[in-house]
Amino acid sequence: MSPPEGTTPRSGPRQPAGGPAGAVLRRARYLVEHARHGLRGHRSVVGNAVRVTVASCVAFYLCRYGLGLTVMSVYATFTVVSLGVLARIPGSGRQRAATVLTAVPAGLVLITLGTLLAVQTWAAVLGMLVIGFVVAYAGTTGPRIAGAAPGMQLLYILPCFPPYAPETLGQRLSGFLLGAVLLALAQRFLVPEPDTPSFRRLLADAADAAARLADHHGGPPPVKAYARARETGDALRPSRVPPADLPASPTLAHKAMAHATEAVRTLLARLEALHTSVGPRYAYHPETVALLEGISDTARAAARALRRGKRLRPGEGPSSAVLQSELAPVRADRAVDTLERLSTDDRLVYLRRRSQVVQAADCAVVLALATRLVLGDRSVENSPAGQGFAYARARAHQLWWQRLTTHLTPRSVIFQNACRFALGLATARAVAGLLDLQHGFWVLLATLTLTRTTSLETWSAVRQALLGTLVGAVLAGGLLVLVHDRDTVYAVVLPVVMLVAFIAGPLRGLAWAQGGFTLVVATLFAQVSPVTWQLAPVRLVDVLVGSLIGLACGLVAWPRGAGREVRRSMAGLCSAVADAIGYTTTRVVDHTGGADCVAINRALVLARESLAQYHCELRDESAGQPDWPSVLVAGSDARRGERLLPGRPGRIASREVAAWLRRAADRTAADYRSLARQLRTDSAVPREDARPLDIRALLAVAPAVPRHSPDRAARALSAALLVDSVIWLDALTADLNRIRKEM
Repeated sequence: MSPPEGTTPRSGPRQPAGGPAGAVLRRARYLVEHARHGLRGHRSVVGNAVRVTVASCVAFYLCRYGLGLTVMSVYATFTVVSLGVLARIPGSGRQRAATVLTAVPAGLVLITLGTLLAVQTWAAVLGMLVIGFVVAYAGTTGPRIAGAAPGMQLLYILPCFPPYAPETLGQRLSGFLLGAVLLALAQRFLVPEPDTPSFRRLLADAADAAARLADHHGGPPPVKAYARARETGDALRPSRVPPADLPASPTLAHKAMAHATEAVRTLLARLEALHTSVGPRYAYHPETVALLEGISDTARAAARALRRGKRLRPGEGPSSAVLQSELAPVRADRAVDTLERLSTDDRLVYLRRRSQVVQAADCAVVLALATRLVLGDRSVENSPAGQGFAYARARAHQLWWQRLTTHLTPRSVIFQNACRFALGLATARAVAGLLDLQHGFWVLLATLTLTRTTSLETWSAVRQALLGTLVGAVLAGGLLVLVHDRDTVYAVVLPVVMLVAFIAGPLRGLAWAQGGFTLVVATLFAQVSPVTWQLAPVRLVDVLVGSLIGLACGLVAWPRGAGREVRRSMAGLCSAVADAIGYTTTRVVDHTGGADCVAINRALVLARESLAQYHCELRDESAGQPDWPSVLVAGSDARRGERLLPGRPGRIASREVAAWLRRAADRTAADYRSLARQLRTDSAVPREDARPLDIRALLAVAPAVPRHSPDRAARALSAALLVDSVIWLDALTADLNRIRKEM
C-alpha cells in the first residue's frame, strides 16, 4: 500500500524530538525527579544534612573569610558537625535546639579541659580516660543526653592535641559558641523536624480509652472501645514513643509519668479481661457497675488534668476519694464471698474473674495519684493509697544520684560501653601522642565512630570504613592536586561536598559516610592552611590506626556485647522477683511499712537496658531466642505487689493463715530462684508448669467470716488482704509458667 500523497515514506524508527540533546535533557529530568521522590521518603536525613551544611558553612565563612580567624572557624565548623552529625540527638526541631543549647556549659568545660590538658601526652591521656567514661556514662540519664554524648566527646578530642596553645582558648570557645547557636537556630527554623504528640497527651488518650471501656456495663462487646484501648496502650510502649518524648530521665515528673504509664496500661488490660470473661448477655452486679462508673470518672478526670497541663497545688487535680470509698467495701465483701467458694474453685477461675474489676479500680486510683504527681502535687504520698509513691518526697539530687549509681556495676551494659569507649579513646590518644601523628585527632575520631558493642560488629564497621576512606582519600588527593591552592574553588565546592556526604552517609552506609567525610575534611583543611595531596594518605593511615585500636578494645572489653549480659540480667531479675516475694509477704503478714522497690527497680532497669542493646546487635537469627519480655512482665508484676500490698488495711491475725501464706510465697520464690540458676548456667529451662498454690491447705486453716459477727468488718479486711495476696502470687505463678513455656 503506497503512502498518501504529500507524505514521505519512513525508512527507519522515529527519532525523538530534539535529537540527542533532547534525549539527554529528558534523561536528566527523569533522574532529578526520581531523586526528588527518593529524598522525600528520607525527609529527616535530608533535612538534617541541609541544616548542618548551612550552619557549618555560615560559621566557617564568617570566621575564616569575614573575621580572618582560622582557629575559630575550625571550632565553629566542627561544633556543628559533631553535634549535628556525629551526635544522634532525638526529637523535634524545638527539642533538638533545646538540647544543643543545654549542652553549651558542658561543651565550654570540655574544650577548656582539652586545651589545658594538651600540655603533656600523659595528662591528655588521663583526661581522655576520665572524660571519655563520664560523657559516655552520662547517657544513663536520658535519651537526649545519650544521643548528644558522641558529639560531646569530640569537643574534648579536638583541642587535646598539640600544639599546646592556651592563648587560642578564646577563639576556641567563641567558635564553639557560634557553632552551637547557629546549629540550634538551624534545628529550630530550617526544615525542622515536626513536633510529635507529648507523652502527657498519649497518657491522656489512654486514660480516655480506659474510661470508654469502663462505660461498658454489659451487653454486646464494645468492639470500637477494644480497638481504641489497644491502640492507645500500644502507643505507650517504649518502642513506639519517640526517644525524646520518653519519660526516661531521673526527674520526679518522669518517674511519675512512668508510674502512670504502668497503671493505665494495666487498667486497660484488666478492663478488657473483665469484659471478655463474660458472655454478651451477662448483666454486671450493681457493685461492679458502681466501681466501673467510678473508674470511668477517675480516668476522665486524669485525662482532663493531663491535657490541661496546669501545675497543681496540694490536694488539687483528679481525686480518687470517691472511688476508694466505693472500692473498700467491695474488696472486703468479694473477698469473703470468694473464700466461701474456694472449696469448689481450687483452680482460682472464679477468684481471678471476681478480682478483675477490683484490680482495675486499684489501677485507676494509682493513675489519678500519679497524674497529680506529674503535675507537681507531692502530697500524693499522704493518700490512703499513696504507699507506692515513696519517691515523691525525694529531692532532685537524690533521684539523679540513684539513677547514676544504678548502672555503676560491671553487669550494666551502659557501664561496659562507657569503659570500652574510654579505654579505646585513651589508648588512641596515647598512640597518637607517642607516634606524633600529624592529625592525631582523626585517630580518636575513627576509634569513637567505629567502636561497636561487639567485636563482630566492630570488625564489620572497620572493613566498611577502610574501604570508604580509601576511595575518599583517592578522590580527595585528586581534588587537592587539581585545585591546589585556589581557595575560591574550595569555598564553592565545600557546601556541595558537605550536603552530598551528609545525605549519602546515613542512606548508603558507613563506607559512604567515611568516604564523604574524608572529602569534607580535605576541602575544609585546604582553606585553613596550605596542604598537599599527602593529606589524603595521612587521613587513611589515621583511620586505619584508630580502627585497629577500636577493634583491639572490642576484643578485650566484653567482646560479646549484650549476648551474655542479657541472660545474666534476666537471671538477676528473677532473683529480685524472688526476693520481692519474700520481702512483701513478710511485710503483709507483719503489717509493717510502705513500699521501697529499689532492688526490683534496679533489676528491671538493668534487664531492660541489656535487652534493648541485645536487640540492636548482630546475632545469629537461626538460633532460637528466649522470649525475654515475659521475664520483664514478671518483674513488673512483682513490683506492683510490692508497691500496693504492704500498705493495704487489715491484718492477717490467724497464725495458720500467715504460715500458709509464707509457705506459698516461699515455694513461688524458690521456683524463681531455680529459674535464675538455670539462666546463669545456660541449662535448659524445664517446660513443666510451676507448682500451683495449695488452695485446699488454705481452706483447712482459713477461718470463716460469720455474717453477723461483731468483728465482721475487721475479718473482712483481713480476708481482703489475704485474697489480694493470693491473687498476686497466682499471677506470678502464671508468669513463671509462661516464661518456661516460651523459653
